[in-house]
Amino acid sequence: MSENAYDLLIRGGTVYDGTGSPGAPADVGIRDGVIVAVGDIDGAGNRTIDAGGMSIAPGFIDVHAHDDAAILGGSMDFKLLQGVTTDIVGNCGAGVAPMGDRLMPGAELVLGSGVAPTWSSFGEYMEEIDRSSLALNVGCLVPHGAVRFRRMGMDARAPTDGEMSEMRADVAEGMEAGALGLSTGLIYPPGTFAKTREIIELARVAAAAGGIYASHIRNEADGLLDAVAEAIAIGGGAGLPVHISHHKASGQPNWGKTKESIELIETRRDQGIDITFDAYPYVAASTVLSAMARRPEAADPDSVLVASVREKHEYEGKTIAQIAEMLDLPPADAVRRVLSEEPQAIAVFFVMDEADVRRVLGHRLCMIGSDGIPSATGKPHPRLYGTFARVLGTYCRTERLFPLEEALRKMTSLPAKRFGLSDRGAIGEGKAADIVVFDPETIEDVATYEEPRKHPAGIQYVIVNGQVAVDEGRQTEARAGELLRRS
Repeated sequence: MSENAYDLLIRGGTVYDGTGSPGAPADVGIRDGVIVAVGDIDGAGNRTIDAGGMSIAPGFIDVHAHDDAAILGGSMDFKLLQGVTTDIVGNCGAGVAPMGDRLMPGAELVLGSGVAPTWSSFGEYMEEIDRSSLALNVGCLVPHGAVRFRRMGMDARAPTDGEMSEMRADVAEGMEAGALGLSTGLIYPPGTFAKTREIIELARVAAAAGGIYASHIRNEADGLLDAVAEAIAIGGGAGLPVHISHHKASGQPNWGKTKESIELIETRRDQGIDITFDAYPYVAASTVLSAMARRPEAADPDSVLVASVREKHEYEGKTIAQIAEMLDLPPADAVRRVLSEEPQAIAVFFVMDEADVRRVLGHRLCMIGSDGIPSATGKPHPRLYGTFARVLGTYCRTERLFPLEEALRKMTSLPAKRFGLSDRGAIGEGKAADIVVFDPETIEDVATYEEPRKHPAGIQYVIVNGQVAVDEGRQTEARAGELLRRS
Protein backbone atom coordinates (compact mmCIF):
# COMPACT_ATOMS: atom_id res chain seq x y z
CA MET A 1 0.00 0.00 0.00
CA SER A 2 1.15 3.55 -0.63
CA GLU A 3 2.02 6.14 2.00
CA ASN A 4 -1.02 7.28 4.01
CA ALA A 5 -3.24 4.75 2.32
CA TYR A 6 -5.67 4.95 5.26
CA ASP A 7 -7.50 7.76 6.94
CA LEU A 8 -7.17 5.89 10.21
CA LEU A 9 -5.04 2.89 11.14
CA ILE A 10 -5.55 0.93 14.37
CA ARG A 11 -2.49 -1.16 15.19
CA GLY A 12 -1.43 -3.77 17.66
CA GLY A 13 -4.70 -4.79 19.28
CA THR A 14 -6.70 -8.01 19.50
CA VAL A 15 -9.55 -7.93 17.01
CA TYR A 16 -12.90 -9.47 17.91
CA ASP A 17 -14.87 -9.48 14.68
CA GLY A 18 -18.28 -9.62 16.43
CA THR A 19 -19.32 -13.03 15.13
CA GLY A 20 -18.43 -14.89 18.33
CA SER A 21 -15.03 -16.01 17.06
CA PRO A 22 -12.11 -15.68 19.48
CA GLY A 23 -9.98 -12.58 19.19
CA ALA A 24 -6.83 -12.51 17.10
CA PRO A 25 -3.98 -9.98 16.73
CA ALA A 26 -4.62 -7.72 13.75
CA ASP A 27 -4.52 -4.17 12.48
CA VAL A 28 -7.57 -2.37 11.07
CA GLY A 29 -7.37 0.10 8.19
CA ILE A 30 -10.16 2.62 7.55
CA ARG A 31 -10.80 4.82 4.55
CA ASP A 32 -13.84 7.00 3.74
CA GLY A 33 -15.76 5.67 6.74
CA VAL A 34 -15.35 2.02 5.73
CA ILE A 35 -13.09 -0.78 6.96
CA VAL A 36 -10.87 -1.59 3.98
CA ALA A 37 -8.24 -3.86 5.53
CA VAL A 38 -7.94 -6.22 8.50
CA GLY A 39 -4.76 -8.15 9.26
CA ASP A 40 -1.03 -7.48 9.31
CA ILE A 41 -1.11 -4.17 7.49
CA ASP A 42 1.96 -2.82 5.75
CA GLY A 43 1.06 0.80 5.25
CA ALA A 44 0.46 4.13 6.95
CA GLY A 45 -2.50 6.20 8.02
CA ASN A 46 -3.17 9.88 8.34
CA ARG A 47 -3.63 8.94 11.98
CA THR A 48 -2.48 5.79 13.74
CA ILE A 49 -3.94 4.54 17.02
CA ASP A 50 -1.76 2.25 19.10
CA ALA A 51 -4.14 -0.40 20.48
CA GLY A 52 -1.45 -2.51 22.13
CA GLY A 53 -2.88 -4.55 25.01
CA MET A 54 -6.43 -3.59 24.07
CA SER A 55 -9.40 -5.21 22.38
CA ILE A 56 -10.81 -3.93 19.09
CA ALA A 57 -14.51 -4.66 18.57
CA PRO A 58 -17.39 -3.50 16.40
CA GLY A 59 -19.27 -0.54 17.84
CA PHE A 60 -21.96 -1.61 20.27
CA ILE A 61 -25.61 -1.54 19.19
CA ASP A 62 -28.10 -0.53 21.88
CA VAL A 63 -31.20 -2.39 20.76
CA HIS A 64 -33.47 -0.82 23.35
CA ALA A 65 -33.03 2.93 23.61
CA HIS A 66 -35.46 5.70 24.44
CA ASP A 67 -33.42 8.52 22.94
CA ASP A 68 -35.99 9.47 20.29
CA ALA A 69 -35.69 13.19 21.03
CA ALA A 70 -32.28 13.19 22.73
CA ILE A 71 -30.55 12.15 19.49
CA LEU A 72 -31.61 15.34 17.71
CA GLY A 73 -28.43 17.36 18.10
CA GLY A 74 -27.55 15.94 21.52
CA SER A 75 -24.00 14.98 22.45
CA MET A 76 -25.14 11.48 23.50
CA ASP A 77 -22.14 11.25 25.81
CA PHE A 78 -23.93 8.69 27.98
CA LYS A 79 -23.98 6.29 25.02
CA LEU A 80 -20.77 7.08 23.11
CA LEU A 81 -18.58 6.90 26.20
CA GLN A 82 -19.80 3.36 26.88
CA GLY A 83 -19.01 2.28 23.32
CA VAL A 84 -22.45 2.55 21.73
CA THR A 85 -22.26 3.62 18.09
CA THR A 86 -25.86 2.75 17.10
CA ASP A 87 -29.12 3.45 18.94
CA ILE A 88 -32.42 1.72 18.15
CA VAL A 89 -35.26 4.08 19.13
CA GLY A 90 -39.06 3.90 19.01
CA ASN A 91 -39.19 1.10 21.59
CA CYS A 92 -42.06 0.13 23.93
CA GLY A 93 -44.60 1.64 21.55
CA ALA A 94 -43.45 5.10 22.68
CA GLY A 95 -42.19 7.74 20.30
CA VAL A 96 -42.32 11.30 19.05
CA ALA A 97 -43.78 10.29 15.67
CA PRO A 98 -46.17 9.96 14.03
CA MET A 99 -48.16 12.63 15.80
CA GLY A 100 -51.27 14.76 15.42
CA ASP A 101 -51.61 18.06 17.22
CA ARG A 102 -49.44 16.97 20.16
CA LEU A 103 -47.01 14.33 21.39
CA MET A 104 -48.33 11.27 23.16
CA PRO A 105 -48.48 11.89 26.94
CA GLY A 106 -45.15 11.56 28.72
CA ALA A 107 -43.10 11.39 25.52
CA GLU A 108 -41.01 14.46 26.22
CA LEU A 109 -39.87 13.39 29.68
CA VAL A 110 -39.23 9.76 28.77
CA LEU A 111 -37.64 10.25 25.33
CA GLY A 112 -35.45 13.29 25.91
CA SER A 113 -36.62 16.77 26.86
CA GLY A 114 -36.76 19.92 24.83
CA VAL A 115 -38.15 18.49 21.60
CA ALA A 116 -40.07 20.94 19.43
CA PRO A 117 -41.61 18.77 16.69
CA THR A 118 -41.44 20.04 13.14
CA TRP A 119 -42.98 16.86 11.78
CA SER A 120 -46.25 15.03 11.63
CA SER A 121 -45.63 11.73 9.82
CA PHE A 122 -43.01 9.16 10.74
CA GLY A 123 -41.18 9.79 7.48
CA GLU A 124 -40.93 13.49 8.29
CA TYR A 125 -39.45 12.60 11.69
CA MET A 126 -36.85 10.41 9.99
CA GLU A 127 -36.04 13.26 7.63
CA GLU A 128 -35.45 15.46 10.68
CA ILE A 129 -33.07 12.84 12.06
CA ASP A 130 -31.30 12.73 8.71
CA ARG A 131 -30.80 16.50 8.78
CA SER A 132 -29.56 16.54 12.38
CA SER A 133 -25.98 16.56 13.57
CA LEU A 134 -25.97 13.00 14.94
CA ALA A 135 -23.39 11.89 17.47
CA LEU A 136 -24.10 8.23 16.69
CA ASN A 137 -26.09 6.13 14.26
CA VAL A 138 -29.85 5.79 14.69
CA GLY A 139 -32.34 3.13 13.61
CA CYS A 140 -36.08 3.57 14.20
CA LEU A 141 -39.06 1.39 15.06
CA VAL A 142 -42.60 2.59 14.38
CA PRO A 143 -44.16 2.94 17.86
CA HIS A 144 -47.66 1.51 18.09
CA GLY A 145 -48.58 3.74 21.04
CA ALA A 146 -47.84 6.90 19.07
CA VAL A 147 -49.77 5.56 16.07
CA ARG A 148 -52.79 4.72 18.22
CA PHE A 149 -52.70 8.02 20.09
CA ARG A 150 -52.59 9.94 16.82
CA ARG A 151 -55.75 8.23 15.56
CA MET A 152 -57.65 7.33 18.75
CA GLY A 153 -56.25 9.40 21.60
CA MET A 154 -56.53 7.58 24.92
CA ASP A 155 -59.77 5.80 24.08
CA ALA A 156 -59.91 2.39 25.77
CA ARG A 157 -61.76 0.57 22.99
CA ALA A 158 -61.26 -1.27 19.74
CA PRO A 159 -60.63 0.89 16.66
CA THR A 160 -63.31 1.48 14.08
CA ASP A 161 -62.68 0.25 10.54
CA GLY A 162 -61.72 3.79 9.55
CA GLU A 163 -59.29 4.18 12.46
CA MET A 164 -57.75 0.80 11.71
CA SER A 165 -57.23 1.85 8.11
CA GLU A 166 -55.54 5.08 9.26
CA MET A 167 -53.25 3.19 11.64
CA ARG A 168 -52.29 0.72 8.93
CA ALA A 169 -51.43 3.66 6.68
CA ASP A 170 -49.27 5.21 9.42
CA VAL A 171 -47.31 1.98 9.89
CA ALA A 172 -46.95 1.52 6.13
CA GLU A 173 -45.67 5.08 5.75
CA GLY A 174 -43.09 4.53 8.48
CA MET A 175 -41.92 1.26 7.00
CA GLU A 176 -41.66 2.82 3.54
CA ALA A 177 -39.49 5.55 5.07
CA GLY A 178 -37.07 2.87 6.28
CA ALA A 179 -38.22 1.92 9.78
CA LEU A 180 -36.88 -1.38 11.11
CA GLY A 181 -40.21 -2.71 12.35
CA LEU A 182 -43.14 -2.13 14.71
CA SER A 183 -42.92 -1.85 18.49
CA THR A 184 -45.53 -2.12 21.22
CA GLY A 185 -45.67 -1.22 24.89
CA LEU A 186 -48.58 -3.24 26.18
CA ILE A 187 -48.47 -2.10 29.81
CA TYR A 188 -48.66 1.58 28.89
CA PRO A 189 -51.70 3.46 27.65
CA PRO A 190 -52.79 3.68 24.93
CA GLY A 191 -51.01 0.45 23.91
CA THR A 192 -52.52 -1.47 26.79
CA PHE A 193 -56.00 -0.88 25.29
CA ALA A 194 -55.10 -2.77 22.10
CA LYS A 195 -56.27 -6.35 21.70
CA THR A 196 -54.10 -9.00 20.08
CA ARG A 197 -56.07 -8.87 16.81
CA GLU A 198 -55.34 -5.15 16.36
CA ILE A 199 -51.62 -5.69 16.82
CA ILE A 200 -51.51 -8.62 14.42
CA GLU A 201 -53.20 -6.53 11.75
CA LEU A 202 -50.65 -3.71 12.14
CA ALA A 203 -47.74 -6.14 12.40
CA ARG A 204 -48.76 -7.60 9.04
CA VAL A 205 -48.01 -4.19 7.52
CA ALA A 206 -44.51 -4.26 9.01
CA ALA A 207 -44.09 -7.86 7.86
CA ALA A 208 -44.94 -6.96 4.27
CA ALA A 209 -42.05 -4.49 4.30
CA GLY A 210 -39.57 -6.94 5.83
CA GLY A 211 -39.68 -5.55 9.38
CA ILE A 212 -39.75 -7.15 12.81
CA TYR A 213 -42.10 -6.98 15.80
CA ALA A 214 -40.50 -5.75 19.06
CA SER A 215 -42.60 -5.75 22.20
CA HIS A 216 -42.65 -4.64 25.79
CA ILE A 217 -45.03 -7.49 26.47
CA ARG A 218 -48.34 -7.17 28.30
CA ASN A 219 -47.18 -8.61 31.60
CA GLU A 220 -43.73 -9.31 33.04
CA ALA A 221 -45.00 -10.56 36.38
CA ASP A 222 -47.68 -13.15 37.22
CA GLY A 223 -48.86 -13.20 33.59
CA LEU A 224 -45.37 -13.50 32.08
CA LEU A 225 -45.91 -16.79 30.27
CA ASP A 226 -49.22 -15.71 28.75
CA ALA A 227 -47.65 -12.44 27.64
CA VAL A 228 -44.74 -14.22 25.97
CA ALA A 229 -47.24 -16.53 24.28
CA GLU A 230 -49.17 -13.50 23.01
CA ALA A 231 -46.03 -11.97 21.50
CA ILE A 232 -45.27 -15.27 19.79
CA ALA A 233 -48.87 -15.49 18.51
CA ILE A 234 -48.57 -11.98 17.05
CA GLY A 235 -45.39 -12.94 15.22
CA GLY A 236 -46.94 -16.15 13.95
CA GLY A 237 -50.20 -14.48 12.95
CA ALA A 238 -48.48 -11.62 11.17
CA GLY A 239 -45.63 -13.65 9.70
CA LEU A 240 -42.62 -11.73 11.03
CA PRO A 241 -39.78 -12.17 13.54
CA VAL A 242 -40.51 -11.42 17.21
CA HIS A 243 -38.19 -9.62 19.61
CA ILE A 244 -39.11 -9.44 23.32
CA SER A 245 -37.82 -6.32 25.02
CA HIS A 246 -35.99 -6.31 28.39
CA HIS A 247 -37.03 -9.88 29.22
CA LYS A 248 -37.51 -10.36 32.94
CA ALA A 249 -39.61 -11.86 35.74
CA SER A 250 -40.87 -9.00 37.89
CA GLY A 251 -41.82 -9.30 41.54
CA GLN A 252 -40.56 -11.84 44.07
CA PRO A 253 -43.48 -14.30 43.65
CA ASN A 254 -42.48 -14.60 39.98
CA TRP A 255 -38.74 -15.03 40.39
CA GLY A 256 -37.52 -18.06 38.49
CA LYS A 257 -40.21 -17.88 35.80
CA THR A 258 -37.63 -16.94 33.18
CA LYS A 259 -36.70 -20.62 33.11
CA GLU A 260 -40.20 -21.43 31.85
CA SER A 261 -40.41 -18.42 29.55
CA ILE A 262 -37.12 -19.29 27.89
CA GLU A 263 -38.23 -22.91 27.51
CA LEU A 264 -41.39 -21.64 25.80
CA ILE A 265 -39.32 -19.45 23.46
CA GLU A 266 -36.98 -22.31 22.59
CA THR A 267 -39.90 -24.66 21.91
CA ARG A 268 -41.59 -22.20 19.58
CA ARG A 269 -38.30 -21.50 17.79
CA ASP A 270 -37.98 -25.22 17.16
CA GLN A 271 -41.46 -25.01 15.63
CA GLY A 272 -40.36 -22.29 13.23
CA ILE A 273 -41.18 -19.01 14.98
CA ASP A 274 -38.20 -16.63 14.90
CA ILE A 275 -37.89 -15.16 18.42
CA THR A 276 -35.12 -13.28 20.22
CA PHE A 277 -34.95 -11.03 23.28
CA ASP A 278 -32.80 -8.44 25.01
CA ALA A 279 -31.93 -7.57 28.60
CA TYR A 280 -30.07 -5.06 30.72
CA PRO A 281 -27.63 -6.23 33.43
CA TYR A 282 -29.39 -4.95 36.54
CA VAL A 283 -31.98 -6.19 39.04
CA ALA A 284 -33.84 -2.87 38.96
CA ALA A 285 -36.20 -1.62 36.28
CA SER A 286 -37.11 2.00 35.59
CA THR A 287 -40.23 3.66 34.23
CA VAL A 288 -42.82 6.27 35.17
CA LEU A 289 -43.74 6.24 38.86
CA SER A 290 -47.42 6.04 37.93
CA ALA A 291 -46.77 2.46 36.80
CA MET A 292 -46.99 1.47 40.49
CA ALA A 293 -50.76 1.62 40.13
CA ARG A 294 -50.60 -0.95 37.33
CA ARG A 295 -47.75 -3.06 38.72
CA PRO A 296 -48.49 -4.36 42.22
CA GLU A 297 -45.24 -6.33 42.13
CA ALA A 298 -43.42 -2.98 42.25
CA ALA A 299 -45.32 -1.52 45.19
CA ASP A 300 -42.84 -2.10 48.05
CA PRO A 301 -42.08 1.47 49.27
CA ASP A 302 -38.55 0.45 50.25
CA SER A 303 -37.87 -0.86 46.73
CA VAL A 304 -39.01 2.15 44.70
CA LEU A 305 -36.57 5.01 44.18
CA VAL A 306 -37.71 8.32 42.67
CA ALA A 307 -35.17 9.11 39.97
CA SER A 308 -36.08 12.20 37.95
CA VAL A 309 -38.67 14.94 38.35
CA ARG A 310 -39.17 18.38 36.84
CA GLU A 311 -39.26 20.62 39.91
CA LYS A 312 -39.41 18.83 43.27
CA HIS A 313 -35.80 17.74 43.17
CA GLU A 314 -35.79 16.99 46.89
CA TYR A 315 -37.58 13.75 45.97
CA GLU A 316 -34.80 12.53 43.68
CA GLY A 317 -32.66 9.68 44.97
CA LYS A 318 -35.08 8.85 47.78
CA THR A 319 -37.22 5.75 48.20
CA ILE A 320 -40.97 6.03 48.60
CA ALA A 321 -40.49 5.00 52.22
CA GLN A 322 -38.06 7.89 52.77
CA ILE A 323 -40.36 10.35 51.02
CA ALA A 324 -43.28 9.13 53.14
CA GLU A 325 -41.25 9.79 56.27
CA MET A 326 -40.21 13.21 54.96
CA LEU A 327 -43.85 14.15 54.25
CA ASP A 328 -45.20 12.43 57.38
CA LEU A 329 -47.62 10.44 55.23
CA PRO A 330 -48.39 6.75 54.71
CA PRO A 331 -46.50 5.41 51.65
CA ALA A 332 -49.62 5.18 49.45
CA ASP A 333 -50.49 8.79 50.23
CA ALA A 334 -46.90 9.83 49.63
CA VAL A 335 -47.03 8.32 46.13
CA ARG A 336 -50.25 10.21 45.42
CA ARG A 337 -48.64 13.44 46.65
CA VAL A 338 -45.57 12.96 44.47
CA LEU A 339 -47.70 12.18 41.42
CA SER A 340 -49.99 15.15 42.05
CA GLU A 341 -46.92 17.39 42.02
CA GLU A 342 -44.89 15.47 39.44
CA PRO A 343 -47.25 13.48 37.18
CA GLN A 344 -44.44 12.29 34.94
CA ALA A 345 -41.94 11.36 37.67
CA ILE A 346 -39.52 8.60 36.71
CA ALA A 347 -38.69 5.91 39.25
CA VAL A 348 -36.40 2.93 39.71
CA PHE A 349 -38.03 -0.34 40.80
CA PHE A 350 -35.99 -3.11 42.44
CA VAL A 351 -38.15 -6.01 41.29
CA MET A 352 -35.87 -8.67 39.76
CA ASP A 353 -33.78 -11.56 41.01
CA GLU A 354 -30.11 -11.88 40.11
CA ALA A 355 -30.56 -15.52 39.05
CA ASP A 356 -33.14 -14.47 36.46
CA VAL A 357 -30.90 -11.67 35.21
CA ARG A 358 -28.02 -14.12 34.75
CA ARG A 359 -30.23 -16.73 33.08
CA VAL A 360 -31.56 -14.25 30.53
CA LEU A 361 -28.27 -12.46 29.87
CA GLY A 362 -26.40 -15.70 29.42
CA HIS A 363 -28.74 -17.17 26.83
CA ARG A 364 -27.51 -17.37 23.23
CA LEU A 365 -30.60 -15.51 21.95
CA CYS A 366 -30.13 -12.52 24.25
CA MET A 367 -28.73 -9.22 23.05
CA ILE A 368 -28.08 -6.10 25.12
CA GLY A 369 -30.34 -3.08 25.47
CA SER A 370 -29.88 -0.34 28.03
CA ASP A 371 -33.53 0.76 28.26
CA GLY A 372 -32.08 3.98 29.66
CA ILE A 373 -34.31 7.03 30.04
CA PRO A 374 -32.37 10.16 29.05
CA SER A 375 -32.67 12.87 31.65
CA ALA A 376 -31.01 16.25 32.00
CA THR A 377 -31.63 16.26 35.74
CA GLY A 378 -32.03 13.88 38.62
CA LYS A 379 -30.59 10.46 39.27
CA PRO A 380 -31.47 8.23 36.31
CA HIS A 381 -31.05 4.47 36.47
CA PRO A 382 -27.29 3.77 36.12
CA ARG A 383 -28.02 1.62 33.07
CA LEU A 384 -28.18 4.86 31.07
CA TYR A 385 -24.41 5.25 31.52
CA GLY A 386 -23.13 1.81 32.43
CA THR A 387 -24.97 -1.04 30.68
CA PHE A 388 -22.37 -2.19 28.17
CA ALA A 389 -19.37 -1.78 30.46
CA ARG A 390 -21.23 -3.69 33.16
CA VAL A 391 -21.83 -6.63 30.84
CA LEU A 392 -18.14 -6.71 29.90
CA GLY A 393 -16.68 -5.97 33.33
CA THR A 394 -19.03 -7.68 35.77
CA TYR A 395 -20.74 -10.50 33.87
CA CYS A 396 -17.95 -11.36 31.45
CA ARG A 397 -14.63 -10.70 33.21
CA THR A 398 -15.59 -11.11 36.89
CA GLU A 399 -18.56 -13.49 36.87
CA ARG A 400 -17.43 -15.43 33.77
CA LEU A 401 -21.01 -15.82 32.60
CA PHE A 402 -19.72 -15.93 29.02
CA PRO A 403 -16.39 -15.41 27.22
CA LEU A 404 -15.51 -12.01 25.82
CA GLU A 405 -16.21 -13.00 22.22
CA GLU A 406 -19.74 -14.07 23.17
CA ALA A 407 -20.40 -10.90 25.16
CA LEU A 408 -19.35 -8.88 22.12
CA ARG A 409 -21.52 -10.96 19.76
CA LYS A 410 -24.53 -10.04 21.91
CA MET A 411 -23.71 -6.35 21.44
CA THR A 412 -22.75 -6.38 17.75
CA SER A 413 -23.47 -8.99 15.09
CA LEU A 414 -26.52 -10.52 16.81
CA PRO A 415 -28.45 -7.20 16.99
CA ALA A 416 -27.20 -6.11 13.56
CA LYS A 417 -28.63 -9.26 12.03
CA ARG A 418 -31.87 -9.02 13.99
CA PHE A 419 -32.57 -5.41 13.03
CA GLY A 420 -31.43 -5.72 9.43
CA LEU A 421 -28.31 -3.56 9.67
CA SER A 422 -26.25 -5.47 7.14
CA ASP A 423 -23.16 -3.24 7.13
CA ARG A 424 -22.86 -2.97 10.94
CA GLY A 425 -21.98 -5.21 13.84
CA ALA A 426 -18.80 -6.77 12.48
CA ILE A 427 -15.19 -5.97 11.73
CA GLY A 428 -14.42 -6.97 8.18
CA GLU A 429 -13.58 -5.46 4.85
CA GLY A 430 -16.48 -3.44 3.46
CA LYS A 431 -18.19 -2.96 6.83
CA ALA A 432 -18.93 0.50 8.20
CA ALA A 433 -16.12 1.70 10.45
CA ASP A 434 -17.98 1.68 13.77
CA ILE A 435 -15.36 0.48 16.24
CA VAL A 436 -14.66 0.39 19.98
CA VAL A 437 -11.15 0.05 21.42
CA PHE A 438 -11.14 -0.89 25.11
CA ASP A 439 -9.01 -2.46 27.82
CA PRO A 440 -10.62 -5.81 28.70
CA GLU A 441 -8.85 -5.84 32.08
CA THR A 442 -10.14 -2.47 33.27
CA ILE A 443 -13.46 -1.90 31.52
CA GLU A 444 -16.02 -1.36 34.24
CA ASP A 445 -19.24 0.49 34.94
CA VAL A 446 -18.84 3.04 37.72
CA ALA A 447 -22.35 4.52 37.65
CA THR A 448 -24.35 3.74 40.78
CA TYR A 449 -27.91 4.38 41.92
CA GLU A 450 -26.58 7.09 44.22
CA GLU A 451 -24.26 8.63 41.58
CA PRO A 452 -25.51 7.45 38.19
CA ARG A 453 -23.97 10.10 35.94
CA LYS A 454 -20.54 8.52 35.66
CA HIS A 455 -18.99 7.29 32.44
CA PRO A 456 -17.39 3.84 32.40
CA ALA A 457 -13.71 3.11 32.82
CA GLY A 458 -11.57 1.32 30.25
CA ILE A 459 -13.02 2.57 26.96
CA GLN A 460 -10.27 4.43 25.10
CA TYR A 461 -11.54 5.03 21.57
CA VAL A 462 -14.93 5.00 19.87
CA ILE A 463 -15.08 5.44 16.10
CA VAL A 464 -18.34 6.26 14.28
CA ASN A 465 -18.31 5.91 10.50
CA GLY A 466 -14.56 6.31 10.46
CA GLN A 467 -14.38 9.40 12.67
CA VAL A 468 -12.96 9.35 16.19
CA ALA A 469 -15.84 10.24 18.52
CA VAL A 470 -14.05 9.25 21.75
CA ASP A 471 -10.31 9.89 21.88
CA GLU A 472 -8.31 8.51 24.82
CA GLY A 473 -11.49 8.36 26.89
CA ARG A 474 -12.74 11.86 26.04
CA GLN A 475 -15.55 12.75 23.68
CA THR A 476 -14.58 14.79 20.64
CA GLU A 477 -16.59 17.23 18.53
CA ALA A 478 -17.15 14.60 15.83
CA ARG A 479 -20.76 14.24 14.67
CA ALA A 480 -20.52 11.39 12.18
CA GLY A 481 -23.70 9.47 12.98
CA GLU A 482 -26.13 8.43 10.27
CA LEU A 483 -29.78 7.46 10.04
CA LEU A 484 -29.85 3.73 9.33
CA ARG A 485 -32.80 2.62 7.27
CA ARG A 486 -33.91 -0.98 6.91
CA SER A 487 -31.63 -2.87 4.54
